[in-house]
Amino acid sequence: MTDDQLVARIEESFEKDDDELEEELPELLDEIDGQTDELARENPELVAKILGRMQEMDIASFVSDNPETADQFQDLLWSGVRVLAENDDEVSDQIDETITVNFEADDCPMTGHLETNETEGTVTGGAGHLDDPDLTITGPADTLVGLITGGVDPIQGFMQQKYEMDGPVNKGTKLAPIMNSLSEKATAPQ
Repeated sequence: MTDDQLVARIEESFEKDDDELEEELPELLDEIDGQTDELARENPELVAKILGRMQEMDIASFVSDNPETADQFQDLLWSGVRVLAENDDEVSDQIDETITVNFEADDCPMTGHLETNETEGTVTGGAGHLDDPDLTITGPADTLVGLITGGVDPIQGFMQQKYEMDGPVNKGTKLAPIMNSLSEKATAPQ
């Protein structure tokens, strides 16, 4: 069971303005560290709120100012995504191909990865890169996080050149609806 005090502390953080939240976030991420899956499973509405607030933040500035917490930031983000995919048949049914993706921010030291697994119907991800990915997506950190949290439509973002994609376009086309479903579920009120 997730610590009730931690949940209360996270909820209190939503009352803060963006500057206060960004200042408090490294300590809060330290407290969440190791409990991200449990938090996502037991409090999906809380994770949705966190993801919503992430869309409002200047991610590049946060990661540049707090490089040691960038991985924790991504752990929370990807735990939420993974749990959503595990618990939602609509999302898992769309995963009909295994696709590996590396993300590279071009405005801060943030790297990440994503993998859809056709056999298991899962989506996993985290900090750092995978070896030999199908796709590499490069762009501003805010855009990359927006692709996951719903702030950036994958197809429109690509067409508007908000990010670059290296790899087979058909893989990106198969990934786009999965990303859209995940972001809709991630930020929807529970």
